[in-house]
Amino acid sequence: MSEHWQWIEHRGKRILFANFAGIKEEGIYMQAIADLEREILRQPKGQVIPLLLDVTDTRLNKTVSNRGKQMMETAKAKGVPDGPAALIGLSGLQKAIVLAIQLIRPDTRMLENLEDAKDWIVSRLK
Repeated sequence: MSEHWQWIEHRGKRILFANFAGIKEEGIYMQAIADLEREILRQPKGQVIPLLLDVTDTRLNKTVSNRGKQMMETAKAKGVPDGPAALIGLSGLQKAIVLAIQLIRPDTRMLENLEDAKDWIVSRLK
């Protein structure tokens, strides 16, 4: 486990929860994404990883967004299929960035709170 991620269980399903809430410094954000990426890549090839990200009160910029996209591309290239991803705590600009991500990763949703996000993720799992 890391300071910024943990596996949680909801309705009998495991979800990788990335708690980036309150991160203001780009360097810390980039390190948190790198830590999350390492955990994703540790999972067995072919395993779908449901992902929940809390970005409440963060400074999400283009560099951080691009690093997040790179993380997902790296995971896919290593045999980790896209799973459902939910984001909570988005501001106006962050929502615009996520809308762009949804074009390449349609199983991504913006939700209002943690419980709704967990419920949505579980509803997407078979």
